[in-house]
Parts: sequence; structure tokens; C-alpha cells
Amino acid sequence: MRIPLSMVFGLLLLVPACSWNEPSRLEAASQEESTKANTEAQQREREEYLKSIQAKLDEYDNKFDSLDARVSKMNGTEKDDFKKMIQQLQDQKKRIATQLDSAKNASPGAWRVIKADVDSGLTKLERSYQDVSKKYELTPATPVTPPKNQKK
Repeated sequence: MRIPLSMVFGLLLLVPACSWNEPSRLEAASQEESTKANTEAQQREREEYLKSIQAKLDEYDNKFDSLDARVSKMNGTEKDDFKKMIQQLQDQKKRIATQLDSAKNASPGAWRVIKADVDSGLTKLERSYQDVSKKYELTPATPVTPPKNQKK
């Protein structure tokens, strides 16, 4: 009876030794799940960012429409200059929209670079829009006529 009892104890010692690999499998599965959750969170963040930037670009369409309305009331070279400036603003917006399209399928590393470029471009667009808007804010919509009761 001594031999079978010692064999049973020996087998019982092997059972815990065999289950040592089990925690590493659990850790690997846990890491895989956290990586997947992290990737999904990054994807959601990217989608929210893209939506917010697209909304800002849509706002610029409205702002450009108001500038177009202002330019339609102008005459001469001033009108041509103003149109050129509006076109430059629209070109800046188009470049940002193109970058935004490429960001949709970019890798995480490229995404960070594209996001920084989009943010920078948006800042420049806002600054340019403010400059153009202020420059022509004081521009009269109709030609100025001299007062009628002026002394001759």
C-alpha cells in the first residue's frame, strides 16, 4: 500500500505543475482583449474627430457664402481681389478635406501625422478667413456717393 500511496502523492504534485502554463494563456487572452478594446476606442475617437472636422468645414462653406454675397455687391479690381482671396480660402478648405479623406483609412502612426496636419491646416484656414473677413468688413457694399449739399 505504500507504493500506490506514494504514486498518488507524486501524481498530485504533477497536477499543479501542469497548470503553470494556464495563467500565461489567461494573460495572453487578456492582453489580446485589451488590445482589441484599445483599437476600438481609437477607431471611435477617430470617427468622432472626423465628424467634428467635417462639421467645421461645412461651417466654412456657409462663411464663404456670406463672403460671396459681399463680393457680389462690389465693383472693379477690389471685387477681383476679393474673389481671389475667397478662392484661396476655398482651396485651403479643399486641401484639408483631402487630408481628412486620407485619414479615414490611415494606420495609427500615419493617423497621428495626418491629424496634426489637419489641425494645423484648420488653424491656418481660420486665421486666413479672419484676415479676409476683417479686411473687407469695412468695405462698403455699394459705391460711396458724395453728399448732395456740398459747397461748390
